[in-house]
Amino acid sequence: MSNLDTQIKTFLSVARLGSFRRAADELCVTQAAVTSRIKGLEDYLGFPVFRRHRRGAELTEQGERFIDYARNVIDTIEHGREVARRATSYRAHYRFMSQYLLLDELVPEWLGWMTLHVPDVSISIDCGYSMIATKEIANGQLDLAVGYQYQVTNGVIFEPLFTERLVLVTSYEEVVDWRENYISIGWDQAFDEEHRRFVAESRPKCRLHAEFIDTARIMLTQEACSAYVVERSARALITSGAVRLVPDAPVWVRPAHAIYPARPTHPDVQSAALEGVRDIFARVEKSPAYE
Repeated sequence: MSNLDTQIKTFLSVARLGSFRRAADELCVTQAAVTSRIKGLEDYLGFPVFRRHRRGAELTEQGERFIDYARNVIDTIEHGREVARRATSYRAHYRFMSQYLLLDELVPEWLGWMTLHVPDVSISIDCGYSMIATKEIANGQLDLAVGYQYQVTNGVIFEPLFTERLVLVTSYEEVVDWRENYISIGWDQAFDEEHRRFVAESRPKCRLHAEFIDTARIMLTQEACSAYVVERSARALITSGAVRLVPDAPVWVRPAHAIYPARPTHPDVQSAALEGVRDIFARVEKSPAYE
């Protein structure tokens, strides 16, 4: 491991733990070694990255601005090492990320598609939000993502795939009781603004907010409550009668996108990957919706 690589990893450890001593324990080195590595990094950068005090250490303003770049450096090095190790067995490595709600619907079938059409390509699968994916695609750390949120970014394409319906359901026996325990969810800025107006008008009792939308779907099976859910993922609960649609509640429609670089590293692999995603979701959109 190079000195700079070691110094950056030590910097990230101290930043996360807020202490030179705790970083030394985590890295299994002496505190003096941590101090020496940070000083070497600061000498290389030309500015201090930490302020030390009795309670530990905190980032300087320059350190705060540097930390995202430091994370990207380590991610790039680790990815490059992984790709290089696979070079003897595979001609290319392809990195894919899916929004959690789309994993079950997409990934197993898509992996089968890729095995059939580009068997000489190795693949990494991750799960995360669209904003994370967009940033990683723009930085060259990701090849393709499928997600909901849209953010105009130079060099990144958002291709609409299909639409999701967000519907209000309740697990109360009496649908009129839906306001008694309402779980609010996060989705995107436009939804949040419309949802705030809905809450203000309907005045439900909001005990819990779930930024991760599938939390709301799970809670519906655990206690009497109400929430907006993706109709497709909650269809089994609705069909079984475990939850009931709240009549006259707004239905929000949101698109899912394929997100990818305008200039892919491996155009033929990108073409195969996109063809598979399009084919799978074309069939998802044509599947019978819950009535």
